[in-house]
Amino acid sequence: MPNQSGHTRVTQLDGLRGIAALVVVACHLLSVLPGIGKVVSEDRAAPLSAAADWAVFSPLHLLWNGTPAVHVFFVLSGFVLILPFTKAGPRRSWAPYYAKRLLRLYLPAWASLAVAAALIIMIPRTESPLQSIWADMFVVDPTLGRVAKDSLLLLGASTVNTPLWTLRWEIAFSLLLPLYVFVALRWRRFWHLKLGAVLALAVTGAVLNADWLIYLPIFAIGAILGVERDRIRDLTRRWPRLVWLPVTAAGLLLANAEWISRGEPVPGVEALITVGSTLLVLVFLLTSPAKKLGDTAAAQWLGKISFSLYLVHLPVILACVTLLRSVSLPLALAVAAVASFGAAELFYRFVEQPAHRVSIAAGRALERRARRDAPADSPAIPRPAGTVPTPAGREYAGASSR
Repeated sequence: MPNQSGHTRVTQLDGLRGIAALVVVACHLLSVLPGIGKVVSEDRAAPLSAAADWAVFSPLHLLWNGTPAVHVFFVLSGFVLILPFTKAGPRRSWAPYYAKRLLRLYLPAWASLAVAAALIIMIPRTESPLQSIWADMFVVDPTLGRVAKDSLLLLGASTVNTPLWTLRWEIAFSLLLPLYVFVALRWRRFWHLKLGAVLALAVTGAVLNADWLIYLPIFAIGAILGVERDRIRDLTRRWPRLVWLPVTAAGLLLANAEWISRGEPVPGVEALITVGSTLLVLVFLLTSPAKKLGDTAAAQWLGKISFSLYLVHLPVILACVTLLRSVSLPLALAVAAVASFGAAELFYRFVEQPAHRVSIAAGRALERRARRDAPADSPAIPRPAGTVPTPAGREYAGASSR
């Protein structure tokens, strides 16, 4: 279905983004439980009930493992943001892109930070033996200095609204997009070697524990896949369906590599998670069963509100737990889950959508100015090899991006 910019959306990737956001919410809900929270935040050898042990140290953990979900977000962002640059058309100015992208990210992030600070002021977070030590880590005073630093996004995030930490890398990628476009669109014949080189960087970052080398290459993987999507589709079109079963299994196993045993994860495990997450994105992109899952009404709704859900869910969870844990922690978590989805829907309607409209208006204003200032003989951007227009003249495009 066409989006506002005239592109054809890969709707199942919207659904995948929504599923990933749901996994992050589940991760934070379960981490409030005392036993599980201690294991995931401090001591992998801490005793657990039989049910909790299965939840943590079995494939079930993938249902609430937030790390691969974040890697999926980053792959999808790289995939989506590269797509407009695979089209032929008049030479583009970068100013409209930066205006749209940065407003699209900063305005909702600032609003979520304000929501988080307001909730802490109204319902101060406190430590308690009724919740996990993981939940205790989020006890914080939302001082003006702390909130101001968090609002920059590029300096990371405090525990006022911790999920904002990922926006540091989204912003960095967005600012560096010209470099990603250059790499993704050059040397097209060697796309597989480029993927290998980018993955090698991710492995190096994981071994050295260098965050910028762990996360920024993930966006490059998504960008290369976005440019080469038709080539990859052609290569896999004749694969028997059974081939996708081991591919999917490998993706699930590698995405959950950090939690396959009680032992400490091996150095470089983040790179395995990146590979697993990338395989899962390809499964959703290229296989009919995953497409059907991503296109379900529930997944599409989650995809629509995914950014809002990601931004507001943790402050809502912690507020509900603080209010209700003395009554019943399971009740507090149930209320927190419902409240998170309700808050996300409201945030989407009254914050994210208006912010999106503002970003589009700002971008269009700069585009009009750029057209007025452009010389009449401005050359067109050539269509990269392998790019196929749709019958309506629109390019094959991806899921909406944060």
